[in-house]
Amino acid sequence: MGKILTWWLHLRLESTVILGATALLGLIALCAVFVHFEEDWAWIDSFYFAIVSITTVGYGDLVPRQEATRLFLIFYLPIGIGVALTVLASMGTKFLDRQRRRLERVHDAMEPHEEREGRSAK
Repeated sequence: MGKILTWWLHLRLESTVILGATALLGLIALCAVFVHFEEDWAWIDSFYFAIVSITTVGYGDLVPRQEATRLFLIFYLPIGIGVALTVLASMGTKFLDRQRRRLERVHDAMEPHEEREGRSAK
């Protein structure tokens, strides 16, 4: 039962990371396209703005001037920041799960060795 549960957890974590990363990239692309056409910025500036905004860095070197862009960002930023944090949390959980499984393998490999040492010491 433990192996099935571990497999299911690993599959869920993998799916969550992939789905979240896809959603995050889609949101970044949506923002970049909107800002590109609304603010008339170059593509590189639009993508840069989308990424800097969603990661809450916000250098302030690019500032939207159009009211439509500001209204768009009112909805985009809370959703995008939430998705970005969820993706980062999923990636962290996956990393910790991988470390846990590695430690379990090491522990399982050491058990026979510990048993032999325990018998010979008696």
